[in-house]
Formats: sequence, structure tokens, C-alpha cells
Amino acid sequence: MTAIKSNVPRPGAKPDDPHQPTRSSRLARVMRRFDELVADIELSLLWSLEEGPQSRVAQHEMAKRRQDIRRLACRLAMSELNAAFTRKQIRSSLADFEAHGRWAQHQLVRQSVLPNLGEVDPSPALGALCNGHFRLCSTDLFDLLGQPLHLRFGTLRFHIAPRTSRHDDSPEDADFVNVELALNDSFYVADSSETREYHRFTLPATPSLRNHGILSRRWDDGGAFPSFDSWLLFTFLGHGCLKLELPIEMCADIYGSTLTGRENEDVLFWGVFVEDEPAA
Repeated sequence: MTAIKSNVPRPGAKPDDPHQPTRSSRLARVMRRFDELVADIELSLLWSLEEGPQSRVAQHEMAKRRQDIRRLACRLAMSELNAAFTRKQIRSSLADFEAHGRWAQHQLVRQSVLPNLGEVDPSPALGALCNGHFRLCSTDLFDLLGQPLHLRFGTLRFHIAPRTSRHDDSPEDADFVNVELALNDSFYVADSSETREYHRFTLPATPSLRNHGILSRRWDDGGAFPSFDSWLLFTFLGHGCLKLELPIEMCADIYGSTLTGRENEDVLFWGVFVEDEPAA
């Protein structure tokens, strides 16, 4: 249960920053916005009522309708404010989620620019990327779709598929990699063995800013690659983070909406590694 805080300042507490909005000023700002919304919605409803076939009604009936309209306007304004607050909270949560990946990317950039300075900690090895999955989120997608209140992101998982025979230790004999990408209600897969003739995809041992791409397809399409761009472009940043760039055509296939018809763009996702729970 949340404890009720006293208004009495603690000993040694710093005074409030005059440039920062206080709780009362934030509440006043919200109430002003609420009143503005109610007035706008009420005016629109009244105009609709006056233009309708039932505009010529008795005075007492009109007064009652105005009261009903006022109550409806208050409910609609409250709903709009709640949606705006929810969008703000969602965007803040996405920014917090992505902050770790951006920090890991910044560390790699600093290492590339200042490789000989001891103040930059070297990135640890990537470790076992197949012993878990990556949770994916995207502020870019959230904004492109108009900041919907109910948006499903997804997960990404890598699998190693050992080759049945090895002739030597050449790079061409490396293990194949399978990728599983679940976004919204769609499921995409990728297999490095399917593109080995013209493109080689492997999981790196150490983080870097280098991109690693692999061609994906829908699981439901029985092995056929889609007609649109479906290359997955990974950047393994270390510290349990990666960056994934998806073609906007692929996002349009998954999410539809305003993305349909757009092309030659990439949508940026950030992933954070979640280790599998040990078997009981």
C-alpha cells in the first residue's frame, strides 16, 4: 500500500527547483487541458444537434439535452486525456528499454575512436546467444503506426544447426544458423544454409559495429521467399543487446496500417537478451 507522504520537508532537503513544474502546476495544466477538451467536444456535439432533424424541440427538452451533452463531453475528454497519458507512458517505457542498447552502441563507438585509451572498458564476448531469446521493441515503429495503445512487438531467437559432416576447418564448413522472428501475429524464419551459395551468415564471437544480414521468409509460405525485401540486418552490440533493422515492406506485411505501400526504408528495433531458465 502506498504510504501517504507528509508535506513537511525533511531536514537538509533541497528546496524545489523554481524552473521545474510542481505537482500543483502539473495538475493545473491537466485541468486546463481537460476544460479545453470538454468545451471543444461540447461545442461540436451542440452543432451536430442543432443541424439535426430534431433541432426544434421544447426549451426544457433542450436544457436536458445540454446536460446530457455536457456529461458525454466530459467522458470523451477524460478518455482522450487517458489515451494521451498512456501514449506518453508507453513512449517513456520504450525509451528506457532502448537506452541500454544505445549505451552499448556508444561504448563500441568510443572503442573504435579511442582504441588505446584505458578509460574505455572493452566489450565482453557475446557469449552463448542461443541460450535464450531477445525481446524486441521499437520507438520508430510505435511512431510510424501513430502511437497505438495496443502494439505487440515480439522476440528473436538464434539456433545453431551443426553440419552432419565436416571436411576441414575452413569457414565454409561453419555451423549453420537458424533465426526465428516473431512479431505481432507473424512468424518469420531464416536459415543460413539456404543462402550459403551467395551469402554467408554466422554469429560473431565478439561485439562490433559491423552489420550481419540474412534473408528471411514467412513460416507459412512453405519455403518460398516473399516478393518484398525481407533481409534482417543485425548489429551485435554486446552487453546483452543487439540492433535489428527491418525493411519497412516487411513491417507493412506484419502490421499493415499506414506502412502499406512504403518502401526503401528501414525500421529500427532494439533487442535485449533474456536467458532461458535452467531446466528443472
